[in-house]
Amino acid sequence: MVNKKIWTVSTLASMLLFSAGCSFGNQSTDKNNSNEPVEVVQPEENPHASEEQVMSNFNNLIANNPEISEVIQFMEENVSDVSPQNVSGMILALEDLQVNHLPIFEENFTSSEDLQVKFRNLFKGDTSKIENMADAEIKTLLEETKNSGYKIETAEGYYFPIIDYQFYKTFSANATKEIQDYIEIMAVESNQVPAKDAALMISWDEIVDRALEQEAFLKQYPSSERLDEVTELYKRYEMFTFFGLNNTPLFSYDTKKIDPEAKAVYLDAVSREIKSDYTGMLNSFLEVLAKNNDTLTDEVDAYRKDLTDFPS
Repeated sequence: MVNKKIWTVSTLASMLLFSAGCSFGNQSTDKNNSNEPVEVVQPEENPHASEEQVMSNFNNLIANNPEISEVIQFMEENVSDVSPQNVSGMILALEDLQVNHLPIFEENFTSSEDLQVKFRNLFKGDTSKIENMADAEIKTLLEETKNSGYKIETAEGYYFPIIDYQFYKTFSANATKEIQDYIEIMAVESNQVPAKDAALMISWDEIVDRALEQEAFLKQYPSSERLDEVTELYKRYEMFTFFGLNNTPLFSYDTKKIDPEAKAVYLDAVSREIKSDYTGMLNSFLEVLAKNNDTLTDEVDAYRKDLTDFPS
């Protein structure tokens, strides 16, 4: 935890005595015998004096199976009163709560096919229309979703909640640099999901940029509490990089040639000479690919599987 000066009662008392002593010493000597009461000015309350109590209240709240909206409200009211380290702890506790609660919350969307039909008829795949809903049932559900820090996504004709990491930026500005960087990575993901319906939803450029950001986080914060989560995300981007997805393959199903746009992006990334394991993988992959006339041969396929955690 970031070190902070917490003024104890004895410290405050010492300061009070010191200031009182100075005040008395500067008084006119002809008033020394006055029996009039002397007004003692209390020192201003230390703005961080309540931090311990704030965190105690927060931990008690988390321990008592709260509504997510309760935790969010508590954080909105108190993050400015605690250290960056404690704000970071609050953020991670909220994220844990959201992750654990997500399967339960999803049931609000998936338990009724009629509700999904309503979603499809109202949104037609465009979740930006959410703010203008007139249907009372859906409007109530969407308000609860927003107040709980989730947002709506759609894939394969279904509508469901995901964690809205952009919302976390309300708090992360007061957190440690590590947690700011983590929330930035996750907000990029929730603002524009990389894949749905077995297809990439972002460009090859964006895949490379995100992978580099994730790798940089892993190198800069090797002891991070979110190391596993970012590692898993990074491994996913390795798969995007060297395989694509079924509906956006890296190599053409017909010609077995690499996607020309992807190749151009990878060559550009390597040319930037970024010191990175990821770009090192790209470079070695491109070298093997060049020897095989940019074609998905058995050698190229075996090499990319060795580079990644491709399931055997």
